Amino acid sequence: MNLAKLLTHVSIAIVTVIGPVRPLRSTELGPEVVLNAVYQGLKKVDGTRANPRVRWNVRNGTSSPCGRISGTLYCPRNNTIYITQQQIRMAYQYGDAALAYIFAHEYAHAAQVAGGFTPRSITQAELQADCLAGYYMGVMPDVDFDDKDIEEIASIAFQVGDYEFNNKQHHGTPKQRALAVLLGFKGSQQQNGISICRVR
Repeated sequence: MNLAKLLTHVSIAIVTVIGPVRPLRSTELGPEVVLNAVYQGLKKVDGTRANPRVRWNVRNGTSSPCGRISGTLYCPRNNTIYITQQQIRMAYQYGDAALAYIFAHEYAHAAQVAGGFTPRSITQAELQADCLAGYYMGVMPDVDFDDKDIEEIASIAFQVGDYEFNNKQHHGTPKQRALAVLLGFKGSQQQNGISICRVR
């Protein structure tokens, strides 16, 4: 299935209710393997050279320079991505590609800081990070995402969306989150490339 057909298929699925979580495939890679492969791939394609440190398998409540960890995040104060145990478990309800997305999204925040990208709102910053994550995953050498992986990624992006429009931490609706990451993948296959993620 080509990317355009997959985008249509996933977009239709997003408009409907996401089905029950699927069982893991026997070929799923463990978190350490996924994070190492994706981190090496991201460093090869990131033009900002963000190069954040990574701490994974972090417990909620762990202290950081950005405060207590209550979920996966990028902390600009020490240029570190913290990936929580809870989010690793949640990702594997979808598959290993879902963890790749979570990591690429946080890496994109590091790239936003390193590159001086400052969207006007948190929602714009989050959707741009989703788009950049899709773009980065689409162009990474040595890491391939098949149609099933892209479905996993779109599904978890949809899952982490919210409707808290009055909350200043609003990250985007489920549909916006899924479409943003798919837009990044689309940009990785087209000539306009990463510029597809530019906030207008």
